[in-house]
Amino acid sequence: MSSYESSRCFKLNTGHNIPLIGVGTYQITGPEAVRTTIDAAQAAGNRHIDTAKVYTNEKDIGNALKELMPKYNLHRSDIYITTKVFLNSEDSKKATREAVEESLQLLHIDFLDLVLVHYPRPSKVPSDNPANPALRRDCYQELEKLKDEGKIRSIGVLNYEIGRLEELNKYARIPPSVNQCECHPHFTRLPLRQYCHSNNIFFQAFSSLGKQNPKLIQDPVIAQIAQHHNTSVNLVLLAWALAQDIGILPKSQTPSRIKENFESTKVKLTDDEVQQISSLNCEQPYTMCDPWNIL
Repeated sequence: MSSYESSRCFKLNTGHNIPLIGVGTYQITGPEAVRTTIDAAQAAGNRHIDTAKVYTNEKDIGNALKELMPKYNLHRSDIYITTKVFLNSEDSKKATREAVEESLQLLHIDFLDLVLVHYPRPSKVPSDNPANPALRRDCYQELEKLKDEGKIRSIGVLNYEIGRLEELNKYARIPPSVNQCECHPHFTRLPLRQYCHSNNIFFQAFSSLGKQNPKLIQDPVIAQIAQHHNTSVNLVLLAWALAQDIGILPKSQTPSRIKENFESTKVKLTDDEVQQISSLNCEQPYTMCDPWNIL
């Protein structure tokens, strides 16, 4: 059994387990910063690493894992690795395959646990571009082929609304295993989460801490619950997600914070507390993503 399977996991529709807690690596770049993050994550027991092509840190993550896994007596099967690929407006199929092949090389691995379509449109293409649906299809279908070849174990999407998931159902041979979206108590995404649950799609959150927006971090309801549990507001926000089997990917370069984030499983909120926090929803995103406006 993999070491991460002894911790809290969710079984995907592919039959593979995914740890509920991962370490996010967005904006963590450079060999030293990446090594510090990976080292602290491994020391804390966090075996799930979330990266992306656009983060430009896969090479440093691969080198850090190659160096550090022996230190913690870990093997490839003990580490869960997620990466993401952006759509390409020129040739989405070719670009997707090249991106995955490069990720495998940079990370020094022969398969990826999970690959996500990073966004419902290419990064420099207008949201109303009529080619977006075809580009999404081409990218996803190439990921399906790569999964057939054993280079990917599970495939999924990022920032997909219900309509986008229903569009995907029309051409997907392999249903998505994961949908990763912004989610926190001010943006609970309940209808989307319910849709994912009904369709056996694991819902994973990014920006679980709401980008540290004061309106969320200083909310008196959350502060009172944190005080009651003798813990921090950040850990209550993470525990709120975990209590609902929402995956979390908190990001930090500080070893003590990485360790603290992983210990969010120790904060046991009551059903009433989860409901109190959920009632704070005001449909307010705190990131710049607006996938609901994409054609």
